[in-house]
Amino acid sequence: MLSASDGGARGGANGGELASISERYDGVRRVEMERDGGGCGCAEGRGSGDARRLRARATVSRRAFLAAGTAAGLSWLVGTKAAWGGVGGGGWGAIGSVAAPGNHFGYDGGWGYSDDGKVWLSVSCNATVGRMTELFLEISVTSYYANGGVWNPTWFTDYPDTHVDSFIRDESGWLASKSGFYDTTYDNSNYHGPYVTDTLRVARASGDWQAWAGVRAWCDSPDSAYGIDTTAEASQIIPAHVLNDDASWRGRIITVRPRSAEHLLMDASGGGVEAGSNVVGWRDTHTTNQNWIVAESPQGRTSLVPVHAGASALYLDVQGGDWFDGDNVHLWTPNGGAAQSLYLHDFGDGYHMLVFECSGCALDLEGDAQADGANFRQWNPYGDWTVHSRHMRIEEVVFGPRFEGAFAIEGDLEAGGELSPTDPDATCYPYNYPGTSGMTYRYAWYRGGPGSRGELVQGPGDEAAYRVTEADEGSRLTCVVTAYARFRETPYRGEAAAFADVVRKGVAVRFFVDGEARPCYEVEAGRDEAFSVPREAWAAAEKEGCAGVEGWFADVGCSVRFEDGAIVSEPLDLHAYNRVTLAYAQADASCLLRDDRAYFLDEGLSIPLREEDVLPGGCTLRFGERVSFERGAPAWFEERGRVRTALCDPGAYATAAAEGVAQRMARLVRNTEAYLLWRTPAYDGIELS
Repeated sequence: MLSASDGGARGGANGGELASISERYDGVRRVEMERDGGGCGCAEGRGSGDARRLRARATVSRRAFLAAGTAAGLSWLVGTKAAWGGVGGGGWGAIGSVAAPGNHFGYDGGWGYSDDGKVWLSVSCNATVGRMTELFLEISVTSYYANGGVWNPTWFTDYPDTHVDSFIRDESGWLASKSGFYDTTYDNSNYHGPYVTDTLRVARASGDWQAWAGVRAWCDSPDSAYGIDTTAEASQIIPAHVLNDDASWRGRIITVRPRSAEHLLMDASGGGVEAGSNVVGWRDTHTTNQNWIVAESPQGRTSLVPVHAGASALYLDVQGGDWFDGDNVHLWTPNGGAAQSLYLHDFGDGYHMLVFECSGCALDLEGDAQADGANFRQWNPYGDWTVHSRHMRIEEVVFGPRFEGAFAIEGDLEAGGELSPTDPDATCYPYNYPGTSGMTYRYAWYRGGPGSRGELVQGPGDEAAYRVTEADEGSRLTCVVTAYARFRETPYRGEAAAFADVVRKGVAVRFFVDGEARPCYEVEAGRDEAFSVPREAWAAAEKEGCAGVEGWFADVGCSVRFEDGAIVSEPLDLHAYNRVTLAYAQADASCLLRDDRAYFLDEGLSIPLREEDVLPGGCTLRFGERVSFERGAPAWFEERGRVRTALCDPGAYATAAAEGVAQRMARLVRNTEAYLLWRTPAYDGIELS
């Protein structure tokens, strides 16, 4: 309730005063108190206190109110009003239920009285929940009201400055309203009749909330009707929307395919770069007008920007920014509006529903069309999420060569020559839509060898060409190109790469010895000139303790000999090996050397033994070759009238002392003398006489 001291709040029609009035409005809570029966009653309304002393307040005429304009008018309507509570009234219908299309609910308000109690005014709110989308709903509010006098009927047509507004509010304030006058004498867009219906739209939120739909009427005529004010309202629970926004795609470049026609991609028709260019479905052309950058909208959700439009950017946009089924989807300049902001609602099955924030309606391929040019629009998915024309498959675009070998390097491969990659627009996918340049390329050059890119020698940058230097001779040059959308320098996933081997002016000749992996010597020969092995190669190949170098050969097996003076045109590897010798000798403990007895080569003891007769012959081997040691020949001798045999032990010893265990095989890495040991037989138990 307002006291008389509050009365001056309604004086003046300028914007500043109206704004101050707006700040002091407490009608929201007062109305709820009246609805619950806690508001001022009839007796209080007719009391003699300050609450009735409102006649002295300054007035604002109907035409002054209209002249103040829409903004000021709304400020007035939420300004402080006197309320003269009445009796009666009550709610009916689906009050307090969860809002659903068709819910019907309302409230019949009590009476409000003029200062002198001779003019009364009563209102009724009759509301219906209408269209609902994933983010919004409409509530139609019909106002019924009448008034009269205590003794004689005095209709409010006698008081044309009767204000009427319909509204929807939450607990913190008004969300939507439409206001006007009941006025039989002034035809204006603000005109309200006695049974007017206003349709108001409110947003759903991430949580349930309570919305109050209501009607309010009052009169501010400068006569006895001045001060009438009464309200009726009823509530619904606005259910939370359940949309998610899949932010995992932010910063990536995608294509969008409707599930109902997956052979079509969302396409900026004709590569249009003007605001208003249409968006259609079209077969895959591998062009940038079918590539969309996923950006964050000013609202914190998702915007889609076609790559072909370049840095200046156009946004996917609902034409008109409203919520009607069939509203066209097109491209428009960025304006930060909700018509360019979407929820990428992830179904979790590989598909998304793209819901515009301005409407709660989903991107839809019109009529389940299958042909090129099928139109994209918005359509309300509320109550049915199964329609495949509203399910979109989102896939990241991968940049790369159109086929193996399509992207290549061209030019002069000698020092001082220039190399260039082939045009990515002609050899890679995707490529710029003809006449546009929304995608740009960056080039990086590497110097390495087979299997490795090696070191970066140029880029990455806009310069595609590379000039060959002497440092590149004999190496592999690799060019790697990556693609970027000009809008915010958004990178494409993937790359295209090509390589070329730079020839040397001279020919590299490498020398390998004994099968080793590293060359022992390298030299550069003149290309297509006669070549002879230099002395340095022979010296580098020779190893201490060996019998010399055998070389040179053109194959690893050392079977194809290279002839000095041969013409060399290509890089050449030559091979050689060190020779090692094997000789046999008797160990110091050998009986053939130690005993004084005579030894023979035959059992008949007719051929005297010479040392060279029993030792195996020596041989020459390759360095590192494995050898099996030969066994010396047996020797015969006479002992106590019997012919006995001295045998050579199997294997050989490394020293004349015959230490350790005799080795039967060994790998020779130097000239070697192997020591053999002959032994006489042990006593056999036969006594000789």
